Amino acid sequence: MPVQEIFLYVALAVLIAMMFNNSRKRKKQAAELQAKITVGASVTLYSGIIGEIVSLEDDRMILETTPGTKLTVAKAAIRSVDAAAPVAKPAAKKPAAKAAATTTATAAKKAPAKPAAKAAAKPAAKPAAKKPAAK
Repeated sequence: MPVQEIFLYVALAVLIAMMFNNSRKRKKQAAELQAKITVGASVTLYSGIIGEIVSLEDDRMILETTPGTKLTVAKAAIRSVDAAAPVAKPAAKKPAAKAAATTTATAAKKAPAKPAAKAAAKPAAKPAAKKPAAK
């Protein structure tokens, strides 16, 4: 058997092995994605729609994109799953005395106002006259 044929068979075997590994990797990623799909999870669809899962069925789910807007979509349309939708926390309130002290301190630190710009002493220059077009 010539060396060229051996090289061809080895190259073909490497390509086939790479195809199997890539297929296995994709199946593993798809299984991980399906495992993350739960009620309350925030998802992004391939169409770009972002929403929160309200309920799950066999191969479909109900997705709430905005409050009151629900879509029924296929599970296969999910591109990515984020963690549960983050809940907004109200901002902590500062004590009234401390807030008043900080506002008066910042008011005292303000720089004095700049004097108004003086009007230009010379009048604005006239634009240069246009030359007639060459014939």
